[in-house]
Amino acid sequence: MDQLSATRQADRIRELNESWLAASRRRDLDGMMAIYAPDAQELPPGQPAVVGRDAIRELYRQLITNFPRFSHTFALDEVTIAESGDLAVVRGSYRFMHDDNAPEQEDIGKLVSVWVYLTGDWRLELIISNSDIPPVPPT
Repeated sequence: MDQLSATRQADRIRELNESWLAASRRRDLDGMMAIYAPDAQELPPGQPAVVGRDAIRELYRQLITNFPRFSHTFALDEVTIAESGDLAVVRGSYRFMHDDNAPEQEDIGKLVSVWVYLTGDWRLELIISNSDIPPVPPT
């Protein structure tokens, strides 16, 4: 894959990331789910793995229901496209607030995601999030 093509592919992944963020601001569950591969996995900090698009949909449905004013952003710092053109690895960071009115409850962390090229477009296959906030020691 030449550099120009890799740059275009990376731009497309960034565009899909932005579409997810826009959908999350609208609380549009279908729009949020549009970027995921059918067998996608989310590995959120401090929680069990969420496996499959249906389980991820339920995770975000509950988030929207329980935290109607949540805010979630991602910065994609590095997008690396495989020479084969069908796999990409993204390194970045995230910021999450359960409630826009309570910024003190903010979680900031790092992420790594794997994207696959399926049926003519990129789909998110795996995302691993790692909070920068130290865990609370048991009492």
